Amino acid sequence: MTVRFVVPVVVLLGAGYAATASSSASAAGACLSMPLVFETQTMTGCPDPASLETALDAPLAVGSRSPETGKPSGVRLTSTDGSSTRNVRTCREYTDAIGNGWYAATQLDMNFEGFMRVACGSVLALAAAGASTTSRFEDESVGFQTLSLLPVDILPALSPDVEDALATLKSGQFSVGNMVASGDVLTRGNSPEQLELAYAGVASTYGEVARGDFDNNGSEDILVYARHDAVNGSLRWYELFALSYPDQSLTYERIEPAGIGVLEPAP
Repeated sequence: MTVRFVVPVVVLLGAGYAATASSSASAAGACLSMPLVFETQTMTGCPDPASLETALDAPLAVGSRSPETGKPSGVRLTSTDGSSTRNVRTCREYTDAIGNGWYAATQLDMNFEGFMRVACGSVLALAAAGASTTSRFEDESVGFQTLSLLPVDILPALSPDVEDALATLKSGQFSVGNMVASGDVLTRGNSPEQLELAYAGVASTYGEVARGDFDNNGSEDILVYARHDAVNGSLRWYELFALSYPDQSLTYERIEPAGIGVLEPAP
């Protein structure tokens, strides 16, 4: 019997829902720019702590579909010693497993896990976010699709040489827009929901998840997901990061959102 796989093409994004700047520079705290879609619920707007707590136990539609039930089976993780496996479907289950050393052992498992990390990281980042009181994004009417302000370290680096090249460009405050102008980065078609770029043999899709204060300094940040696919291979990986826009900076700065550190693998 054929087993079908659920690999989300657009992470967390509900159909027809445009990513727009939310009015999170207020006491409302972090607000979603796109829905967080779970198997049993969809979260929108500016979720309160109780809603985010509930989301930790909501199953995600990810993993291979069971031929018996037709439902996604979740992400398969392997124990530290490799002797057993378990499937996790919720963020609470995943966080607990990662904290105890369980890991994704195969490329397919890693693909599914990458999606789960972004989904769960979004919930954790929203829960840890503060209310922003200022917003340079709002003041200048710019966002995550403003290529001239995107820092080059949002681009993927599959080799040390590419990583070194991006570090040099970042030190000079080059932007993704500069690299598009030079032909080093190609745009693959943009929409209100996504930004698609191609660089160094990798096709990348980016989307704005939410706006809020994700480093708790009072200024508004943008929470962004990224999915990277090797053009000539099966390698795929996901990222979740935030963009800040400090005063006097010529580009945004990539930062790690507060709250997602618990998703780091156990040492």
